Amino acid sequence: MKQGRSMSSVEMPSTAKIGKALMSLVGLGIASGVALIAGTNMIMSKLFPEQKESEEEEE
Repeated sequence: MKQGRSMSSVEMPSTAKIGKALMSLVGLGIASGVALIAGTNMIMSKLFPEQKESEEEEE
């Protein structure tokens, strides 16, 4: 005897739904990677500021 309910055709995963989910996951991964790199660059620039030497100091 079957218990519960059967899935309708609307609930079945289709290739379009899977593609949209994968593309949104890739977009989220790229966005988080960009944010991580930007944050790392900002932290490193605060920790190790560039020393700008003029040509006069080198001589």
